Amino acid sequence: MARTSKRYVEKANQQEQKVIYKAGIYTRLSSERKEEWREKSSSIETQVLCCKEYALKEHIKVVQLYTDYEYSGTNFERPRFQEMMQDIRDRKINCIIIRDLSRLGREYLEMGRLIDKVFPFLGVRFISVNDELDTVKDVDSKKSFEVTLKNIVNDMYAKDISVKIKTSKHNKARNGYFIGSVPSFGYKVVKLKEGQKLVVDEKVRFIIEEMFQLTLDGKSQYEVAKYFNEKGYATGMTYYKTGRIYREEGDPQWIKSTISKMLTNRVYTGTLVQGVKQQNLAKGIKQHFVDEDQYIICENAHEAIISKEDFEKVQQERKERLQNHAFGSRPHKFKRDSENRYKGLVFNNATGKELYRRTRIYGKNHDRLYYCFQNDTYTGRLNQEKRVFIMERDLDKAISDKVAECILKVTSKNNLINKVTSKFDESIGKMIKDISKLRGKSEKEELQIQKAYEEYSLGKVDKDTYLLKREIAMSHITTINNEVVAIDNAAKDLEKAKKKSIKWINDLFKSKNVNKLSSDLIHSLVEKVIVYGTHEFEIVFKFDVENLMGGALDE
Repeated sequence: MARTSKRYVEKANQQEQKVIYKAGIYTRLSSERKEEWREKSSSIETQVLCCKEYALKEHIKVVQLYTDYEYSGTNFERPRFQEMMQDIRDRKINCIIIRDLSRLGREYLEMGRLIDKVFPFLGVRFISVNDELDTVKDVDSKKSFEVTLKNIVNDMYAKDISVKIKTSKHNKARNGYFIGSVPSFGYKVVKLKEGQKLVVDEKVRFIIEEMFQLTLDGKSQYEVAKYFNEKGYATGMTYYKTGRIYREEGDPQWIKSTISKMLTNRVYTGTLVQGVKQQNLAKGIKQHFVDEDQYIICENAHEAIISKEDFEKVQQERKERLQNHAFGSRPHKFKRDSENRYKGLVFNNATGKELYRRTRIYGKNHDRLYYCFQNDTYTGRLNQEKRVFIMERDLDKAISDKVAECILKVTSKNNLINKVTSKFDESIGKMIKDISKLRGKSEKEELQIQKAYEEYSLGKVDKDTYLLKREIAMSHITTINNEVVAIDNAAKDLEKAKKKSIKWINDLFKSKNVNKLSSDLIHSLVEKVIVYGTHEFEIVFKFDVENLMGGALDE
């Protein structure tokens, strides 16, 4: 009997030591080649099939598939790649399978860091099928060298391809070919052997002509947008996606900012301005706006809708209109506060939309300024929103007053922190006891399995009876383990809530007698600011002092 018991314990230990791998398959389709150039071997389907075959052979359970479409291998900010890394941190997966190293990335330093440092640290099994790389198996120095060499080759390939593609695109742009994806409203793309050309879309040509003519007649961008909405014209993007010239219910409306961008777009004079945003993968430079002298400009690249003379008249009209505006009549030498301390916190109660921060200049001599938050009511849309408005200095004062009011209710900072800590610790302690009780129940069920196995080994019960008892006990253990996980997560959430509460209390007292709080303190204290109308608003703190004093878990 002793030998049987020992054999069971040894078998159980072996089962505990065996790692169950939950794998995520990662695939990527490069942005560096057009679809028609890609080999079938590089398709997503082929990548997935290759990885699944390996997983089946190694008895690995595949739980998730991550695919990034049209992303360069040098860019590790890919959305699905980042999602995969987060799932690793959350312990949702502990294994990554890829077809080959180039699918994961083509930047050898980052690849080396991931394979040699990050994945081992996170306890992740990494598999590259075609490269015969599996980190749970023996990887000698020769294999490590091969992996490093392949990463370097992939990196060099990506940079070489990047340079060639960039050079090709720029040459096409200089010769008047369109290298973008979505043409400006009023044009459509015709694909030629040499590249893409813009041609006038006669279906909507009249809208462009009407827009410029209305502006020449003295209409503002707001008035043009409103006129287009009244006429029922579909916006450029709606037309591009649906082919509809006229708007249907639920479609977006024209706004003055869209009109403004179109009025300054030289494409309507037959001039192509491209290369405004550039990147350099070879040098590791991400996409960014470049200086105007680096633009790629090609005159007479396609048929014009608007004459250059009329276009220049419109630009002059816009310049004069700006100069005559109350806020643009002359430059102001005020020291501007560029930091929006309330960003992401101020909302319109009626619409739920975030309000814009604006700079306002006032006074008889235009010698004063203030900051405010408001919605944009003069966009040109039909059925405009009700105007709401609140000054930033009023927000500062209201928060200072609310801080002072909260502190008056508290006997002392330390007493409140101690009370909050005690309340949280009491609840967390109860949860820890519950977990301990559940684990005791789990151990009893494991003993039942052991007992049933010993009875079966001695011939006291048949195999079916043993398997039934084992199945029932295992079901109980699974239920208990799920409860343990749920309570443990709840306890962790309470621990986080305790830290947040204590930080909030400390920040509350830091804000005492401060008239203008920093951005960090504002975002620490304030949940949101609700604006109901002009100068009507409510500040909602993240915690309520009375709730903290009466019961730390009521916030």
